[in-house]
Amino acid sequence: MKKISFALFIFICSNCFSDENKINIIVENCRACHNVNINVKEIPYIYDLPKIKFIELMLSYKKQKDNNVMTRINRVLSEDDIRKIADLMYD
Repeated sequence: MKKISFALFIFICSNCFSDENKINIIVENCRACHNVNINVKEIPYIYDLPKIKFIELMLSYKKQKDNNVMTRINRVLSEDDIRKIADLMYD
């Protein structure tokens, strides 16, 4: 249920907030799971990836047909959104 709620939250944010606010909220949600303070081997620390690899992985999630969390999150993101997220996180 939490995963569905999160995906719904992302979808609502994408329609209700300005583009900049939407990206900031999404980045904070990314950091909630991919944070250095969380010690779960299945959830990697996001900054261990180079920016270009992050973008490639995020775009690849959009093409997957499974129902994992990252695939569901990325369905509502455009390629432009993904690049803006990367810019905010890595620059």
